[in-house]
Amino acid sequence: MEIRKMTVNDLKEIARLYAELACFIKNETNDDYFNFASVPETEIERQLRESLGKPGFITLTAVEEGKLIAFISGAIKECFLPFSEVKKVGYISAAYVLPQYRGQGVMKRLESLLSDYFKAQGLSYIELHVITANFIAKKSWEALGYRTFREQMRKKI
Repeated sequence: MEIRKMTVNDLKEIARLYAELACFIKNETNDDYFNFASVPETEIERQLRESLGKPGFITLTAVEEGKLIAFISGAIKECFLPFSEVKKVGYISAAYVLPQYRGQGVMKRLESLLSDYFKAQGLSYIELHVITANFIAKKSWEALGYRTFREQMRKKI
């Protein structure tokens, strides 16, 4: 398996995996936020294209036998607490492994390399959001050392 930075040739396939991720979350959580008929892959592809080569943004891919099997996207963001001594954090915006490749350490390798990238940028923390009912994702992130430190709440009106 080869791990590498996203290239322009990967955009369409990563956009497809993003769509697969959104559908997975929709099916896993039954959350109203994921009540959609289709995922706009062309819009995802456009956003990925804009981030390509942009400082502070990175998408890593896992490729096996020429097939893109997983990705992780990250960015450097401002800390949510403006008066904290921590000014910037690494943020994982999305990550996905095709089902047939899960449990083989693919995400562990991707996350480790993304962590190395954030450390090289002088960061000390990585954050991400997980939908509460996405038990598979929560278990996976916890296995990689992530812990809940802040919760977001909402109310339907």
